[in-house]
Amino acid sequence: MLKKNVTQKDIAQALNISRGTVDRALHNRKGIGEEVKEKVLAKADELGYSPNIIAQFLVTGRSVNIAIITPGDLLWKKVKQGAKSFLSVLDDRVVNIKWHETSVHDAVKEQEIMKSVLANAVDGIGIAPADPEILRTLIDEAVKAGIPVVTLNTDSPKSRRLCYIGQDPISAGRIAGELMGKFLNGKGRVIVITAFANVLVHKLRIDGFRQELETHFPRIEIDSIHEDHDNSEEAYSITKNILREKEDIQGIYLTTGNGPAGVGRALKEARKCGSIKVICFDFFPETIDMLKDSTVSAVIGQDPYSQGYQTIKILYEFIVDRRKPPSDSVYTRIDIGLRGNIDSLVS
Repeated sequence: MLKKNVTQKDIAQALNISRGTVDRALHNRKGIGEEVKEKVLAKADELGYSPNIIAQFLVTGRSVNIAIITPGDLLWKKVKQGAKSFLSVLDDRVVNIKWHETSVHDAVKEQEIMKSVLANAVDGIGIAPADPEILRTLIDEAVKAGIPVVTLNTDSPKSRRLCYIGQDPISAGRIAGELMGKFLNGKGRVIVITAFANVLVHKLRIDGFRQELETHFPRIEIDSIHEDHDNSEEAYSITKNILREKEDIQGIYLTTGNGPAGVGRALKEARKCGSIKVICFDFFPETIDMLKDSTVSAVIGQDPYSQGYQTIKILYEFIVDRRKPPSDSVYTRIDIGLRGNIDSLVS
């Protein structure tokens, strides 16, 4: 729930003075003594007063302009739904969101979009940085210019961004490692298929997975790590070749939800569905169907709806009254989808 804004009237009533006196003090106008001015400023600070920026926007006819820069695959439809949900409680004359999408995680394209956004009137930016270091300079440039930046879904932690919003990828990876360890009874060889090695959230999901196996399931070995670039055909080729070359693979871990369809097709052709345990991310129609027919053993959800909702909420609250987020990292849920509970998770 949005907090009640403190008004000049509240300050005037607290000090038993006129609103005109408060206005003169807050705007450093003539006609007020220094002692009274200091009392007004002190009371304003005590009550948490901030200028009514929304009213100022309405008077000038200008919107709060927020730019969101992300890939455009299925996951981001849920992110958009969350963003629109928060907007539904606001005055649509005030907040305007412009979505800028890339086909995949593309740092070069994101750089181009960021430069274009910064050249125009924008009050806040949300971005899923494809490469934390490549985008860091432009994120810092925006913040230096007074434009708050929130990273969502994947982070650029060394930048000056306001906060990160998304799943804790290390924890998510560790959960995947624990599930794999139990599915394989603590022993076996697995392969990892990630989308992009330079996308931080994918890297950290692998790190968490590896940490869990090394700590609690040391007899499970990661055979190899591959990139499918969020392309199911590449995932199919990787899996088909691995199964042809190696007969001792018992598990496959995917760090996203865009490759499992290709993996599943290769497993079905090799007649190894169910015998090779597969863990992936994201509650997409294909991953849900594969979970139900036991091609996939577990799917980990990352609550994309909340990622969208929290991104707009945090940017809006910072822009209109400089309210900072509760934490440097605002984590969304980690949902574990199994055949027996998936319907309740996605209903």
